[in-house]
Amino acid sequence: MTHDVLVIGAGPGGLSVASGLARAGACVQVIDEQPYAGGQIFRASEKSARAGNEIRGWLGEEYSGGLDLIRSAKRQERIDWQFATSVWDIRCEDDHIELGLVHGETASITQARHVVLASGAMERPAPFKGWTLPGVMGIGAAQTLFKDAGLVPENGVVLAGSGPLLYLFANQLLSAGVRPGAILDFAAKWVSAQHLVPLTRVAWHSRTALLKGLKWRSRIARAGIPHLFGVDELEAVGKDEVQGVHYRKGGQSHQFETSLLLVHDGVIPNTHMTVAAGCDHNWLAQQQYWQPGLNDKGQTSQQGLWVVGDCAGIMGAEAAEIQGRIVARNIAGKLGLAIGKAEATQAQKDLAELKKLAALRQFIDLQYPPAKTFATPADDTVICRCEAVTAGEIREIAQLGCQGPNQARAFTRAGMGPCMGRGCGLSVSRLMAEVSGNDIEQVGHYSTRTPLKPVTLSQLASLNDT
Repeated sequence: MTHDVLVIGAGPGGLSVASGLARAGACVQVIDEQPYAGGQIFRASEKSARAGNEIRGWLGEEYSGGLDLIRSAKRQERIDWQFATSVWDIRCEDDHIELGLVHGETASITQARHVVLASGAMERPAPFKGWTLPGVMGIGAAQTLFKDAGLVPENGVVLAGSGPLLYLFANQLLSAGVRPGAILDFAAKWVSAQHLVPLTRVAWHSRTALLKGLKWRSRIARAGIPHLFGVDELEAVGKDEVQGVHYRKGGQSHQFETSLLLVHDGVIPNTHMTVAAGCDHNWLAQQQYWQPGLNDKGQTSQQGLWVVGDCAGIMGAEAAEIQGRIVARNIAGKLGLAIGKAEATQAQKDLAELKKLAALRQFIDLQYPPAKTFATPADDTVICRCEAVTAGEIREIAQLGCQGPNQARAFTRAGMGPCMGRGCGLSVSRLMAEVSGNDIEQVGHYSTRTPLKPVTLSQLASLNDT
Protein backbone atom coordinates (compact mmCIF):
# COMPACT_ATOMS: atom_id res chain seq x y z
CA MET A 1 0.00 0.00 0.00
CA THR A 2 1.26 3.51 -0.86
CA HIS A 3 0.75 5.89 2.01
CA ASP A 4 -0.07 9.57 1.60
CA VAL A 5 0.99 10.37 5.16
CA LEU A 6 3.22 8.70 7.76
CA VAL A 7 2.44 9.44 11.43
CA ILE A 8 5.18 8.79 14.00
CA GLY A 9 3.60 8.12 17.38
CA ALA A 10 0.27 6.58 18.42
CA GLY A 11 -0.49 8.82 21.38
CA PRO A 12 -3.44 11.25 21.48
CA GLY A 13 -1.94 13.60 18.87
CA GLY A 14 -0.96 10.85 16.45
CA LEU A 15 -4.26 9.02 16.80
CA SER A 16 -6.19 12.24 16.22
CA VAL A 17 -4.32 13.30 13.08
CA ALA A 18 -4.42 9.78 11.62
CA SER A 19 -8.17 9.47 12.20
CA GLY A 20 -8.87 12.87 10.68
CA LEU A 21 -6.84 12.13 7.57
CA ALA A 22 -8.38 8.68 7.15
CA ARG A 23 -11.87 10.16 7.33
CA ALA A 24 -10.86 12.66 4.63
CA GLY A 25 -9.80 9.79 2.36
CA ALA A 26 -6.02 9.69 2.85
CA CYS A 27 -4.04 6.47 3.21
CA VAL A 28 -2.14 6.73 6.49
CA GLN A 29 0.48 4.61 8.21
CA VAL A 30 0.95 4.98 11.97
CA ILE A 31 4.35 3.94 13.34
CA ASP A 32 5.06 3.47 17.05
CA GLU A 33 7.81 1.89 19.13
CA GLN A 34 5.31 0.33 21.54
CA PRO A 35 3.40 -2.89 20.77
CA TYR A 36 0.08 -1.06 21.12
CA ALA A 37 -1.54 2.35 20.66
CA GLY A 38 -1.99 5.00 23.34
CA GLY A 39 1.37 6.70 23.77
CA GLN A 40 2.55 7.45 27.29
CA ILE A 41 -0.65 9.07 28.52
CA PHE A 42 -2.93 6.19 27.45
CA ARG A 43 -0.28 3.51 27.69
CA ALA A 44 -1.52 -0.11 27.79
CA SER A 45 -5.18 1.02 27.78
CA GLU A 46 -6.27 -1.81 25.49
CA LYS A 47 -4.31 -4.39 27.44
CA SER A 48 -5.74 -3.37 30.80
CA ALA A 49 -9.27 -3.23 29.33
CA ARG A 50 -8.93 -6.79 27.99
CA ALA A 51 -7.55 -8.00 31.31
CA GLY A 52 -10.47 -6.42 33.15
CA ASN A 53 -8.19 -5.56 36.08
CA GLU A 54 -8.51 -2.67 38.51
CA ILE A 55 -5.50 -0.74 37.18
CA ARG A 56 -7.70 1.40 34.94
CA GLY A 57 -9.75 2.48 37.96
CA TRP A 58 -6.63 3.39 39.89
CA LEU A 59 -5.30 5.51 37.03
CA GLY A 60 -8.43 7.66 36.78
CA GLU A 61 -11.15 8.72 34.36
CA GLU A 62 -8.86 10.48 31.87
CA TYR A 63 -6.81 7.33 31.39
CA SER A 64 -9.92 5.22 30.82
CA GLY A 65 -11.27 7.82 28.37
CA GLY A 66 -8.30 7.25 26.06
CA LEU A 67 -9.70 3.87 25.10
CA ASP A 68 -12.45 5.54 23.06
CA LEU A 69 -9.88 7.51 21.05
CA ILE A 70 -7.87 4.34 20.35
CA ARG A 71 -10.88 2.29 19.32
CA SER A 72 -12.18 5.08 17.08
CA ALA A 73 -8.84 5.19 15.25
CA LYS A 74 -8.68 1.39 14.97
CA ARG A 75 -12.03 1.41 13.16
CA GLN A 76 -10.58 3.50 10.31
CA GLU A 77 -9.87 1.16 7.38
CA ARG A 78 -7.44 3.59 5.74
CA ILE A 79 -4.98 3.44 8.65
CA ASP A 80 -2.13 0.91 8.44
CA TRP A 81 -0.65 0.17 11.87
CA GLN A 82 3.06 -0.56 12.32
CA PHE A 83 3.81 -1.23 16.00
CA ALA A 84 7.07 -2.25 17.72
CA THR A 85 8.88 -0.19 15.07
CA SER A 86 11.60 2.42 15.63
CA VAL A 87 12.68 5.29 13.42
CA TRP A 88 16.46 5.25 13.01
CA ASP A 89 16.79 7.77 10.16
CA ILE A 90 14.90 10.79 8.83
CA ARG A 91 15.81 12.75 5.69
CA CYS A 92 13.90 15.66 4.20
CA GLU A 93 14.11 15.82 0.41
CA ASP A 94 12.59 18.38 -1.97
CA ASP A 95 9.39 16.46 -2.71
CA HIS A 96 9.22 13.80 0.03
CA ILE A 97 10.50 12.70 3.42
CA GLU A 98 12.39 9.46 3.83
CA LEU A 99 12.37 7.39 7.01
CA GLY A 100 14.59 4.53 8.06
CA LEU A 101 12.63 2.01 10.14
CA VAL A 102 13.59 -1.07 12.10
CA HIS A 103 11.14 -3.78 13.12
CA GLY A 104 12.51 -6.88 14.82
CA GLU A 105 15.61 -7.89 12.87
CA THR A 106 14.58 -6.09 9.70
CA ALA A 107 15.47 -2.55 8.65
CA SER A 108 13.64 -0.78 5.84
CA ILE A 109 13.33 2.56 4.07
CA THR A 110 9.96 4.19 3.43
CA GLN A 111 8.87 7.61 2.22
CA ALA A 112 5.83 9.89 1.94
CA ARG A 113 5.01 13.42 0.86
CA HIS A 114 3.94 14.26 4.40
CA VAL A 115 5.21 13.03 7.77
CA VAL A 116 3.64 13.97 11.09
CA LEU A 117 5.80 13.70 14.20
CA ALA A 118 3.76 12.97 17.32
CA SER A 119 6.58 11.60 19.47
CA GLY A 120 5.44 13.26 22.68
CA ALA A 121 7.49 14.46 25.62
CA MET A 122 10.16 13.21 27.97
CA GLU A 123 10.90 13.98 31.60
CA ARG A 124 13.16 16.96 32.13
CA PRO A 125 16.63 15.86 33.29
CA ALA A 126 16.84 16.40 37.07
CA PRO A 127 20.44 15.76 38.20
CA PHE A 128 21.21 16.06 41.92
CA LYS A 129 23.48 14.40 44.47
CA GLY A 130 22.73 10.69 44.63
CA TRP A 131 20.32 10.57 41.69
CA THR A 132 22.24 7.66 40.13
CA LEU A 133 21.73 5.43 43.19
CA PRO A 134 19.54 2.34 42.74
CA GLY A 135 16.15 3.27 44.16
CA VAL A 136 15.98 6.72 42.55
CA MET A 137 13.92 7.13 39.40
CA GLY A 138 11.60 9.53 37.62
CA ILE A 139 7.90 9.65 38.38
CA GLY A 140 7.22 9.28 34.66
CA ALA A 141 9.20 6.03 34.60
CA ALA A 142 7.38 4.78 37.70
CA GLN A 143 4.04 5.60 36.09
CA THR A 144 5.07 3.61 33.01
CA LEU A 145 5.65 0.55 35.20
CA PHE A 146 2.29 1.18 36.84
CA LYS A 147 0.41 1.30 33.52
CA ASP A 148 2.35 -1.38 31.70
CA ALA A 149 2.75 -4.02 34.39
CA GLY A 150 0.63 -2.94 37.35
CA LEU A 151 3.77 -2.45 39.46
CA VAL A 152 3.31 -0.06 42.37
CA PRO A 153 5.81 0.94 45.07
CA GLU A 154 5.49 -0.01 48.70
CA ASN A 155 4.28 2.35 51.41
CA GLY A 156 6.82 4.96 52.37
CA VAL A 157 7.93 5.98 48.88
CA VAL A 158 8.98 9.65 48.79
CA LEU A 159 7.87 11.83 45.88
CA ALA A 160 9.84 14.99 45.08
CA GLY A 161 9.58 17.74 42.47
CA SER A 162 6.74 19.89 41.18
CA GLY A 163 3.96 20.07 38.62
CA PRO A 164 0.62 18.41 37.93
CA LEU A 165 2.09 14.92 37.37
CA LEU A 166 3.44 14.96 40.93
CA TYR A 167 -0.10 15.39 42.31
CA LEU A 168 -1.70 13.05 39.78
CA PHE A 169 0.70 10.22 40.55
CA ALA A 170 0.28 10.69 44.31
CA ASN A 171 -3.49 10.31 43.82
CA GLN A 172 -3.04 7.25 41.62
CA LEU A 173 -0.92 5.66 44.35
CA LEU A 174 -3.58 6.43 46.95
CA SER A 175 -6.20 4.79 44.71
CA ALA A 176 -3.97 1.70 44.54
CA GLY A 177 -3.74 1.59 48.34
CA VAL A 178 -0.16 2.90 48.52
CA ARG A 179 0.62 5.57 51.11
CA PRO A 180 3.62 7.80 50.21
CA GLY A 181 5.91 8.68 53.10
CA ALA A 182 6.16 12.32 52.03
CA ILE A 183 5.81 14.73 49.12
CA LEU A 184 8.65 17.22 48.77
CA ASP A 185 7.27 20.02 46.61
CA PHE A 186 9.58 22.57 44.99
CA ALA A 187 6.64 24.85 44.18
CA ALA A 188 5.08 27.46 46.46
CA LYS A 189 1.94 26.41 48.28
CA TRP A 190 -0.14 29.37 47.18
CA VAL A 191 -0.39 31.37 43.98
CA SER A 192 1.71 34.53 44.12
CA ALA A 193 0.15 37.94 43.49
CA GLN A 194 1.91 38.26 40.12
CA HIS A 195 0.18 35.10 38.88
CA LEU A 196 -3.36 36.15 39.80
CA VAL A 197 -4.21 37.47 36.32
CA PRO A 198 -3.44 34.18 34.52
CA LEU A 199 -5.20 32.34 37.38
CA THR A 200 -8.31 34.44 36.74
CA ARG A 201 -8.24 33.45 33.05
CA VAL A 202 -8.01 29.79 34.02
CA ALA A 203 -10.85 30.11 36.53
CA TRP A 204 -13.00 31.64 33.79
CA HIS A 205 -12.15 29.39 30.85
CA SER A 206 -10.85 26.14 32.39
CA ARG A 207 -12.64 25.86 35.72
CA THR A 208 -12.83 22.06 35.51
CA ALA A 209 -9.05 21.70 35.19
CA LEU A 210 -8.45 24.04 38.11
CA LEU A 211 -10.91 22.18 40.33
CA LYS A 212 -9.29 18.88 39.36
CA GLY A 213 -5.90 20.11 40.59
CA LEU A 214 -7.41 21.37 43.84
CA LYS A 215 -9.12 18.01 44.28
CA TRP A 216 -5.81 16.19 43.91
CA ARG A 217 -4.15 18.37 46.53
CA SER A 218 -7.13 18.11 48.88
CA ARG A 219 -7.05 14.32 48.76
CA ILE A 220 -3.35 14.30 49.62
CA ALA A 221 -4.05 16.55 52.62
CA ARG A 222 -6.99 14.42 53.81
CA ALA A 223 -4.78 11.31 53.65
CA GLY A 224 -2.44 12.97 56.16
CA ILE A 225 0.62 12.66 53.94
CA PRO A 226 3.35 15.18 54.79
CA HIS A 227 3.25 17.62 51.86
CA LEU A 228 6.09 20.10 52.20
CA PHE A 229 6.11 23.11 49.89
CA GLY A 230 9.02 25.40 49.06
CA VAL A 231 11.73 22.71 49.14
CA ASP A 232 14.86 24.10 47.48
CA GLU A 233 17.49 21.35 47.68
CA LEU A 234 17.49 17.57 47.38
CA GLU A 235 19.98 14.75 47.97
CA ALA A 236 19.55 10.98 47.87
CA VAL A 237 21.73 9.26 50.48
CA GLY A 238 22.94 5.69 50.72
CA LYS A 239 25.96 3.53 49.94
CA ASP A 240 24.89 0.90 47.41
CA GLU A 241 21.24 1.98 47.20
CA VAL A 242 19.09 4.81 48.38
CA GLN A 243 18.36 4.72 52.10
CA GLY A 244 17.04 8.20 52.65
CA VAL A 245 16.57 11.66 51.27
CA HIS A 246 17.99 14.96 52.56
CA TYR A 247 16.23 18.17 51.67
CA ARG A 248 16.37 21.85 52.56
CA LYS A 249 13.38 24.04 53.27
CA GLY A 250 13.46 27.55 54.68
CA GLY A 251 17.24 27.37 55.13
CA GLN A 252 17.06 24.26 57.33
CA SER A 253 18.01 20.67 56.51
CA HIS A 254 15.71 17.71 57.09
CA GLN A 255 15.68 14.02 56.26
CA PHE A 256 13.27 11.16 55.51
CA GLU A 257 14.17 7.49 55.45
CA THR A 258 13.08 5.69 52.29
CA SER A 259 14.18 2.93 49.94
CA LEU A 260 12.54 4.58 46.92
CA LEU A 261 12.71 8.21 45.79
CA LEU A 262 10.67 9.27 42.76
CA VAL A 263 11.51 12.67 41.25
CA HIS A 264 9.80 14.88 38.68
CA ASP A 265 10.72 18.32 37.31
CA GLY A 266 8.17 18.62 34.54
CA VAL A 267 8.37 17.39 30.97
CA ILE A 268 9.98 18.76 27.81
CA PRO A 269 9.33 18.14 24.10
CA ASN A 270 11.04 15.15 22.54
CA THR A 271 12.89 17.01 19.78
CA HIS A 272 15.37 14.32 18.80
CA MET A 273 13.81 13.74 15.38
CA THR A 274 13.08 17.38 14.58
CA VAL A 275 16.72 18.24 15.32
CA ALA A 276 17.88 15.34 13.13
CA ALA A 277 15.58 16.53 10.34
CA GLY A 278 17.22 19.97 10.40
CA CYS A 279 14.15 21.88 11.60
CA ASP A 280 14.41 25.33 13.13
CA HIS A 281 13.97 25.38 16.91
CA ASN A 282 13.08 28.07 19.44
CA TRP A 283 14.16 28.33 23.06
CA LEU A 284 11.27 28.75 25.53
CA ALA A 285 12.85 30.58 28.46
CA GLN A 286 9.90 30.21 30.84
CA GLN A 287 10.03 26.42 30.86
CA GLN A 288 13.67 26.04 29.79
CA TYR A 289 13.30 23.82 26.75
CA TRP A 290 13.70 23.78 22.96
CA GLN A 291 10.67 23.38 20.74
CA PRO A 292 10.43 23.16 16.94
CA GLY A 293 9.47 26.35 15.17
CA LEU A 294 6.05 25.86 13.55
CA ASN A 295 3.84 27.99 11.34
CA ASP A 296 0.17 28.54 12.21
CA LYS A 297 -0.75 25.34 10.37
CA GLY A 298 1.55 23.08 12.40
CA GLN A 299 4.29 22.67 9.76
CA THR A 300 8.00 22.84 10.56
CA SER A 301 10.62 24.72 8.56
CA GLN A 302 11.03 21.52 6.49
CA GLN A 303 8.52 21.07 3.67
CA GLY A 304 6.07 18.26 4.38
CA LEU A 305 7.14 17.72 8.00
CA TRP A 306 4.48 18.48 10.62
CA VAL A 307 4.41 18.24 14.41
CA VAL A 308 1.51 17.73 16.84
CA GLY A 309 1.21 17.14 20.57
CA ASP A 310 3.77 17.65 23.30
CA CYS A 311 6.76 17.32 20.97
CA ALA A 312 5.59 20.68 19.54
CA GLY A 313 5.44 22.26 23.01
CA ILE A 314 3.97 21.00 26.27
CA MET A 315 0.19 21.44 26.21
CA GLY A 316 -1.26 18.12 27.35
CA ALA A 317 -3.35 15.32 25.86
CA GLU A 318 -6.50 17.35 25.18
CA ALA A 319 -4.53 19.95 23.22
CA ALA A 320 -2.72 17.18 21.33
CA GLU A 321 -6.05 15.81 20.07
CA ILE A 322 -7.11 19.26 18.91
CA GLN A 323 -3.79 19.92 17.21
CA GLY A 324 -4.14 16.56 15.49
CA ARG A 325 -7.49 17.54 14.01
CA ILE A 326 -6.12 20.91 12.87
CA VAL A 327 -3.07 19.40 11.18
CA ALA A 328 -5.20 16.66 9.60
CA ARG A 329 -7.38 19.31 7.94
CA ASN A 330 -4.33 21.24 6.74
CA ILE A 331 -2.64 18.17 5.25
CA ALA A 332 -5.90 17.07 3.65
CA GLY A 333 -6.02 20.45 1.93
CA LYS A 334 -2.47 19.95 0.65
CA LEU A 335 -3.49 16.55 -0.73
CA GLY A 336 -6.52 18.03 -2.47
CA LEU A 337 -8.99 16.07 -0.32
CA ALA A 338 -12.41 17.51 0.42
CA ILE A 339 -13.23 18.55 3.99
CA GLY A 340 -16.77 17.80 5.11
CA LYS A 341 -19.10 20.45 6.46
CA ALA A 342 -18.87 19.00 9.96
CA GLU A 343 -15.08 19.19 9.87
CA ALA A 344 -15.18 22.82 8.74
CA THR A 345 -17.52 23.70 11.61
CA GLN A 346 -15.27 21.86 14.06
CA ALA A 347 -12.27 23.93 12.93
CA GLN A 348 -13.53 27.12 14.60
CA LYS A 349 -14.38 25.27 17.79
CA ASP A 350 -10.92 23.71 17.87
CA LEU A 351 -9.15 27.06 17.60
CA ALA A 352 -11.27 28.53 20.41
CA GLU A 353 -10.67 25.53 22.68
CA LEU A 354 -6.92 25.55 21.96
CA LYS A 355 -6.80 29.19 23.05
CA LYS A 356 -8.37 28.28 26.40
CA LEU A 357 -5.89 25.44 26.90
CA ALA A 358 -3.02 27.81 26.11
CA ALA A 359 -4.19 30.07 28.95
CA LEU A 360 -4.25 27.07 31.29
CA ARG A 361 -0.73 26.11 30.23
CA GLN A 362 0.49 29.66 30.81
CA PHE A 363 -0.67 29.48 34.43
CA ILE A 364 0.82 26.01 34.97
CA ASP A 365 4.17 27.15 33.56
CA LEU A 366 4.22 30.16 35.88
CA GLN A 367 3.19 28.20 38.96
CA TYR A 368 5.53 25.27 38.35
CA PRO A 369 8.80 26.55 36.86
CA PRO A 370 11.82 24.25 36.53
CA ALA A 371 13.53 23.77 39.90
CA LYS A 372 16.70 25.84 40.20
CA THR A 373 18.52 23.16 42.18
CA PHE A 374 18.48 20.78 39.20
CA ALA A 375 19.80 23.50 36.87
CA THR A 376 22.87 24.15 39.05
CA PRO A 377 24.04 20.76 40.37
CA ALA A 378 27.20 20.41 42.47
CA ASP A 379 30.46 19.68 40.63
CA ASP A 380 30.57 16.04 41.74
CA THR A 381 27.06 15.32 40.42
CA VAL A 382 26.98 13.00 37.41
CA ILE A 383 25.34 14.74 34.43
CA CYS A 384 25.81 12.19 31.66
CA ARG A 385 24.94 8.82 33.13
CA CYS A 386 25.95 6.90 30.01
CA GLU A 387 29.56 8.16 30.12
CA ALA A 388 29.77 9.12 33.85
CA VAL A 389 30.60 12.78 33.12
CA THR A 390 30.15 15.17 36.05
CA ALA A 391 28.91 18.74 36.22
CA GLY A 392 32.40 19.78 37.30
CA GLU A 393 33.93 18.38 34.10
CA ILE A 394 31.45 20.33 31.97
CA ARG A 395 32.12 23.53 33.91
CA GLU A 396 35.88 22.99 33.59
CA ILE A 397 35.91 22.71 29.81
CA ALA A 398 33.52 25.65 29.55
CA GLN A 399 35.98 27.74 31.58
CA LEU A 400 38.75 26.66 29.21
CA GLY A 401 36.81 28.13 26.29
CA CYS A 402 34.75 25.21 24.97
CA GLN A 403 32.26 26.79 22.58
CA GLY A 404 29.18 24.62 23.00
CA PRO A 405 27.69 21.20 23.75
CA ASN A 406 28.85 19.62 20.49
CA GLN A 407 32.47 20.51 21.21
CA ALA A 408 31.94 19.38 24.81
CA ARG A 409 30.80 16.03 23.48
CA ALA A 410 34.11 15.62 21.67
CA PHE A 411 36.13 16.54 24.78
CA THR A 412 34.21 14.55 27.42
CA ARG A 413 32.04 11.99 25.53
CA ALA A 414 28.97 13.47 27.27
CA GLY A 415 26.07 12.71 24.96
CA MET A 416 27.84 9.87 23.13
CA GLY A 417 26.26 7.00 25.07
CA PRO A 418 23.22 4.85 24.24
CA CYS A 419 20.72 7.66 24.95
CA MET A 420 22.63 9.88 22.46
CA GLY A 421 22.27 12.98 24.63
CA ARG A 422 18.55 12.78 25.34
CA GLY A 423 19.18 12.53 29.08
CA CYS A 424 22.01 15.04 29.46
CA GLY A 425 21.73 17.48 26.55
CA LEU A 426 19.67 20.10 28.32
CA SER A 427 21.80 19.91 31.48
CA VAL A 428 25.04 20.32 29.50
CA SER A 429 23.72 23.40 27.70
CA ARG A 430 22.51 24.94 30.96
CA LEU A 431 25.88 24.40 32.65
CA MET A 432 27.80 25.90 29.75
CA ALA A 433 25.48 28.90 29.72
CA GLU A 434 26.04 29.30 33.47
CA VAL A 435 29.83 29.42 33.08
CA SER A 436 29.99 31.53 29.91
CA GLY A 437 27.32 33.99 30.96
CA ASN A 438 25.64 33.55 27.58
CA ASP A 439 22.01 32.72 26.93
CA ILE A 440 21.24 29.10 26.15
CA GLU A 441 20.11 30.23 22.71
CA GLN A 442 23.72 31.29 22.07
CA VAL A 443 25.16 28.11 23.60
CA GLY A 444 22.88 25.91 21.49
CA HIS A 445 22.06 22.22 21.75
CA TYR A 446 23.46 18.88 20.64
CA SER A 447 23.26 18.10 16.96
CA THR A 448 21.65 14.74 16.18
CA ARG A 449 23.03 12.24 13.71
CA THR A 450 21.71 8.94 12.51
CA PRO A 451 21.15 6.28 13.56
CA LEU A 452 18.62 7.87 15.92
CA LYS A 453 18.26 4.53 17.70
CA PRO A 454 20.83 1.71 17.93
CA VAL A 455 20.80 -0.47 14.81
CA THR A 456 22.76 -3.70 14.40
CA LEU A 457 24.84 -4.57 11.35
CA SER A 458 22.54 -7.53 10.62
CA GLN A 459 19.54 -5.17 10.61
CA LEU A 460 21.31 -2.83 8.20
CA ALA A 461 22.28 -5.78 6.03
CA SER A 462 18.59 -6.67 5.72
CA LEU A 463 18.07 -3.47 3.71
CA ASN A 464 19.30 -5.37 0.65
CA ASP A 465 16.31 -7.70 0.98
CA THR A 466 13.61 -4.97 1.20
